[in-house]
Amino acid sequence: MVFNNPIGSAKADQFVQLLELQPGNRALDAGCGTGEFLLRVLAEHPAHGVGVDRDPQCIVAARESAAVRGLTSRCEFRTAEVNELATEPGKFDLGICIGSTHAFGSGEAAYPNTVRQLSESVRPGGLILIGEGYWKQQPAKEYLQLIGDPVGIYRDHAANISFAEEHGLLPLYAAVSNDDEWDHFEWSHQLKVRRLAEANPSDPTLAERLDRARQWREGYLRWGRSTMGFGMYLFRAPGGAK
Repeated sequence: MVFNNPIGSAKADQFVQLLELQPGNRALDAGCGTGEFLLRVLAEHPAHGVGVDRDPQCIVAARESAAVRGLTSRCEFRTAEVNELATEPGKFDLGICIGSTHAFGSGEAAYPNTVRQLSESVRPGGLILIGEGYWKQQPAKEYLQLIGDPVGIYRDHAANISFAEEHGLLPLYAAVSNDDEWDHFEWSHQLKVRRLAEANPSDPTLAERLDRARQWREGYLRWGRSTMGFGMYLFRAPGGAK
């Protein structure tokens, strides 16, 4: 599994190709994880990047990956909460947040806060790329109990786009995860838990982790696969060419 979200590698590269970045442009990846998407952007475009994530292990992995790819001079990875990252308004040409809108707020505030803060972070006419969940259909109450989210935390696919448009962003491109990408994402997690269990049979938390993984798998197969979607949305900030 390349990304900690259900977007496949080919689809991610498709979005990288769509970006309009010039030499010296700056990109911010909020909740960057191991930095994979940002590093793909920098490998394709002559830009500089800043990746922020609160997980120090992810940041270590991102820095190591940057070094292997020869991109260290054009990127910086920081361990921090994104809300603690003080940036001048309009400092970036591209703002990215893929599967990490929760870094900007909890529950129903996550997506609106992400739209607002990335809009403030990029220059007029800059680009914003957000990866966010959406409901394919009304979720069952049992599924909501399993994932621990209120129904209002997500919109549908169209509403993710229209919400950003209503707040001044110009929609440029969108795509959603397909069933194969979702299956790979979910079953990769299941396989990881199983392999950890086999490698650490004396782990005192093993039974609890295996039970949680089983519940999640059953929930995905029964409800999640037909209910939860994931979209990638590319917008232009106000002030650019229409």
